[in-house]
Amino acid sequence: MKPLILWARDKHPAPYVLRISERLEDEVKGAVKIDGIWLPFSFDQRKLEIKIGTEPETRLVTVNEWGWEQ
Repeated sequence: MKPLILWARDKHPAPYVLRISERLEDEVKGAVKIDGIWLPFSFDQRKLEIKIGTEPETRLVTVNEWGWEQ
């Protein structure tokens, strides 16, 4: 979960921009505040991929172990 937290702090530094609602073995789900709008996300801890938004406008962000976008 560390890469997710580091990504949120780096890309969206305002307070309380990441809300975690569910933590599974390999996945974390919740909401992230981007430009004042709360969007759902899911973070695959094995692939280090963050899916932001809902279909059909889902954005996929790949990060490294330090939360930097790849």
